Amino acid sequence: MTVHMKSTTTAPLFPLRTTWDTKWDIERFKKAGLYTWFKEIQEELSDGWVKVNNQKMLMLGGYSYLGLNNHPDINQAAIDSIEKFGTGMNGSRFLAGTTTMHSRLEKKIASLHGKEDAMVLSSGYLANVSTLTCLLRRSDYIVCDRLNHASIMDGARYAQAKLVKYRHNDLEHLETTLGSLPNTARKLVVTDSIFSMSGAVADLPGIIKICKKYSAILMVDECHSMYVLGKYGGGIVEYFDLDPNDIDIIMATLSKAIPSSGGYLAASAKIIEFLRHESRGFIYSGALTTTLTSTALKALEIFEEKRESLVTRLHKNTAIFSNALHAYGIEIGNSKTSIIPILIGDGATAAVVAKKCQERGIYIHAVFPPVVPLGKSILRASITAVHMKEDLLMAAKIIYEVLEEMQHLDVQGQFIG
Repeated sequence: MTVHMKSTTTAPLFPLRTTWDTKWDIERFKKAGLYTWFKEIQEELSDGWVKVNNQKMLMLGGYSYLGLNNHPDINQAAIDSIEKFGTGMNGSRFLAGTTTMHSRLEKKIASLHGKEDAMVLSSGYLANVSTLTCLLRRSDYIVCDRLNHASIMDGARYAQAKLVKYRHNDLEHLETTLGSLPNTARKLVVTDSIFSMSGAVADLPGIIKICKKYSAILMVDECHSMYVLGKYGGGIVEYFDLDPNDIDIIMATLSKAIPSSGGYLAASAKIIEFLRHESRGFIYSGALTTTLTSTALKALEIFEEKRESLVTRLHKNTAIFSNALHAYGIEIGNSKTSIIPILIGDGATAAVVAKKCQERGIYIHAVFPPVVPLGKSILRASITAVHMKEDLLMAAKIIYEVLEEMQHLDVQGQFIG
């Protein structure tokens, strides 16, 4: 028996959008041959070099500050973990996802930060977002430096508490802001320790003083400072010789100086206990795999054993590169860290400079609005402990030569036309 159905055509209730506009014109960059992102790295070589499209390139765009990625002992820790636990996890940390390796890692992190306890999540982004969204309620306030990392700003926007921003590194404005908030409200001040685009260090002693005056909780993101800043890599606490108890919550990552993945929080036992039972990003996400947990733990052990020599080499290499750029008259701002911003200004010019540097074997990227303010585009270099002096001097020379060539090139006309 054949059933004939009547054909009807109706417009969808919610028409699908087939295109979405990004904040910057991707197609324009591709058309101009200046799209330099998402390059596939084929292999990590030695001394800070990588292979991309069968080309050997000096890596100045990554975060392996201590050069520990591909360390044989860390690689072996991953292999041993797979043989004992397999490659996956059985659930979230709240249920079947906590192993002896997770507990050991959290104890090690707490000890390194001088805190009572720590909590590891599957990413640094998740650590910031899930913490900020659960700590405060509707009548409370989150007070942020305007140039805080996107994960902090997103967490603050998603939270029930009201978001208030203060001018970048402006302690007078921070104090004015806190003083204007209701005395009955809880207030949480959040700041990066090192700002990821400029390499600038937050004035944490001043921030601590203001937080104490207004009874504000203080949370500090140490993703770019822990294991890097200070003589022994003890982060911003060591750099300023602070009491770790003056920072209520420390957040940091296991995916930069530590060659693994994940983010973590270090705080009092009471705060960590609260977060373990209230943080939705922790409760409803799969646990960090034991492979990553084991590699992070082994990397921290190596750091503890060799921290002085690793950090000394990092700081020496940073000085070599910074001094070479200065000698060429290249502006790099006031960075005190291994993040070195090469000041360009115009976004189109920065894109062309990055492209030309990559063509000459320097893996570096341009950064422009909305990540940095309008008219303040940069190339951002990240130095590591394993870079060789001659390679850093060569990179500085190439950057200088490219910038010299740009003096004779109508970038805006070529780019827009």
